Amino acid sequence: MINRLKQSLTAHLIMTISGIIFTICVLFLLLINHYLDESILDEMGEKALTSAYLIADRPDIVAAFSTENPSSILQPIAEDIRKQTGANFVVIGNKQGIRYTHPNTGKIGKSMVGGDNDSALINKESVVSVTTGSMGESVRGKVPVLVDGNVVGVVSVGFLTKDLQGTIDTAFFGWLQITFLLAVFGIVCAVLISLYVKEQLLGMQPAQIAKLYSAYHTILEETTDGVILTTLNNEVVIANSRAKELISSLTEGISLHTLLPERLFKEEVIQALEIPLQQQEMIFSKTPLKHEKQLGYLYILRAKLEYETVFNELTLVKQQARMQRAKTHEFANKLHVILGLLKQSHIEEAIAFIRQEQLDTTKQQQALATQPSILLQALLEGKISEAKERGITISIETEDVLIDYNDEEVDALLTSLGNVLQNAMDELDQTTIPDKQIKLFIQQYRHELIIEVHDNGPGIDAETANKIFTLGFTTKDGYDRGYGLAISEQALEKVGGSLLIEESDLGGACFLIILQRK
Repeated sequence: MINRLKQSLTAHLIMTISGIIFTICVLFLLLINHYLDESILDEMGEKALTSAYLIADRPDIVAAFSTENPSSILQPIAEDIRKQTGANFVVIGNKQGIRYTHPNTGKIGKSMVGGDNDSALINKESVVSVTTGSMGESVRGKVPVLVDGNVVGVVSVGFLTKDLQGTIDTAFFGWLQITFLLAVFGIVCAVLISLYVKEQLLGMQPAQIAKLYSAYHTILEETTDGVILTTLNNEVVIANSRAKELISSLTEGISLHTLLPERLFKEEVIQALEIPLQQQEMIFSKTPLKHEKQLGYLYILRAKLEYETVFNELTLVKQQARMQRAKTHEFANKLHVILGLLKQSHIEEAIAFIRQEQLDTTKQQQALATQPSILLQALLEGKISEAKERGITISIETEDVLIDYNDEEVDALLTSLGNVLQNAMDELDQTTIPDKQIKLFIQQYRHELIIEVHDNGPGIDAETANKIFTLGFTTKDGYDRGYGLAISEQALEKVGGSLLIEESDLGGACFLIILQRK
């Protein structure tokens, strides 16, 4: 239990703040006590000195010094003044320091005690002193009595320090009560602050926070994705190094409204959206951050080029699955045709059908085999199978031997050829023509490779052709459309290629994929 209290942030804050408040209160009381001692002693010293001045200047007091028995005249006056001022004593003595008055009449006629008469009797100066006299320690004011400039006596008015201590203690007790109330108030505030801090930290202790911070920081910095945490107003709170690499002007505190397209902020949740950003394609995701209430947003950025290889491999896997499904379906249909011919005893027709199918298959395999890249072979085979499922015929005419491609060229061709074929099939899907065709012409020249993709669809008008490679431009419905052809053009340009469009001899569109060869 004790160890848990020591580790508890709330208890630690309460004890720390309370300790600080207690220390401040003790120091404050010490200063107050010192101040009261000094100020009250100074105040009573000034009062004693003022009273002594008034007494020394009274004509009846001065006149009494020239009488035969000054004490008989001065004692009643001194006692009356003592009672009026509240002083403990008013002593008047002659220039030899012999008392003419004293509260204790038994001490009249004796020498004044304290050793502080010299300033008044010899130097003719008034003085305030704290010394011990016949009645005990006192603060006293002494003033010389002058007649024609000559010292004839001295007046001493004093207040016993033991009586002044009572006044100091009373004042100090008042300040002690105030300080106690302030300390209680401070401790209550410490408790409230500690509970507030605990709530803001979700009840976690410092050690837990340190571990979580270390873990989260490591995760943020080690991930290959750009991670950005923002407020509800989309102001950046945290951004990892990868995010700052992808968005060069990204800093903590900046508003994402100045860096990202405005349409992204209209959606609460966005999953894997491709957007153009700082001359490259990004895969963009957005998710609200919630803990009992919404705190902000989490943005994740991925450079699309970094995921092209994985994306292409997944695409090829899908195409292989489609191809196998299509081949199974096609093979079953052909078996039914052969079975029907044999049942009807059309032997020659069955043999001719089998030979024609074998010829078509061999021709297709030969066209695919000319591709030096296995990935491109798989892409074309997958697209051919997908097209068959959609009632579209893809034919390929190619050179016997093609120059091998490097990895960057393969990626560019996979992206561009895949997008062009997909767009052609999508367009043909929207038509009702009976014989849907896509023809590929692959021509190898000395310094360039040209791939022509023709279709017999509705074609593309001149206005659309001028905008078709613009990032974000699309003629299709959907939030994340209009990126395929633009990305394809960019991918080809990075390897010294280009993507063009013209009218096809088949009546539809013709896309030219041109790759410069070394």
